[in-house]
Amino acid sequence: MPELSLSNRMQQIADFALPCDTLADLGTDHALLPIYAVTSKLAARAIASDINEGPLARAADNVNAYGLIGQIDLRLGDGLRTLQYGEADVIVSAGIGGHVHMQMVTQSIDIARSARRLVFQPMNAGHVLREALYDLDFHIIHEATVAEEDKLYEVIAVEPGDGKDRIYAETAPFLTALDAAMSVSECRRLQFVYGPTLLANPTPLMRRRVAREVESLSRIVGALRQSDRPASANRRQSLERDIAILSAWLGKGEVEYE
Repeated sequence: MPELSLSNRMQQIADFALPCDTLADLGTDHALLPIYAVTSKLAARAIASDINEGPLARAADNVNAYGLIGQIDLRLGDGLRTLQYGEADVIVSAGIGGHVHMQMVTQSIDIARSARRLVFQPMNAGHVLREALYDLDFHIIHEATVAEEDKLYEVIAVEPGDGKDRIYAETAPFLTALDAAMSVSECRRLQFVYGPTLLANPTPLMRRRVAREVESLSRIVGALRQSDRPASANRRQSLERDIAILSAWLGKGEVEYE
C-alpha cells in the first residue's frame, strides 16, 4: 500500500497526538489517523471507534487493506464510552462541535482523565469546550490554527492537571494591555473563544481568523443599529467593545509568549 498522507488538519492533530503507545481515535470515519500512526511506527496500536456503522465499515476496509487488523481495534459506539479506563494514553476527537466534545468529556470524565493527553478539533463552539476543560482541570499544552482551502480550524491538545490551568492567567497580560478597563471575566471570555496561547502567539492564520471575526461582528453591529429595542442596543455595545479589543490586538503586531 502507498504511504498514507494526511490533510493539513489531520496532520496537525497527529503532530499533537503522536508518538504514543495506544492511540484512540473517536469518530474515526475512515481510520486514516490510526493507520497513519501505526504504519509510521508512531503508535504501537490504536483503537478506532465510530458511532455509525457506515463509517466503521469504511474504516474496516482501510484497516484490512493495510494489513493492520491485529494492531487497530475497531469499535462501534459513542465516544469515550468505547474505551476502558487507562486503555489509551492519547485520545483524539475531531470533526464535531464543541458542545458535543464538552458533553462527551463531562459524561466520561474518569476515562478522559485516565489518558496522558487528549487532542480535540472542534468544528464550532470551541469556547464551550475550553471552558469545560478549564472547569475540569485540564491544562492546555498546545493550540494551533490550521487552514484547509478557505476554511480555518483550531486544534487543542490538553493534559489532565492538578488545579486550574495557569496558562490563562499567564497569557492574560497580552489582552489586558490592550484595554486597562478590561475585567478578568471579559479577558477570560475572549481567551475561551480564541484560545489563550493563540492570542499570545498571533500567527498569520490566527490573525486571519480574528480579522474575519471582526468583519462578521461588524456586520452584526450594522444590523443591530437598525433596531430600537433596548436589548439590541446592549448587544450592539457589547459587540462594539469586542471589535475594539480585537482590532487593537490585530494592530499590535507580533508578540511573544514564553
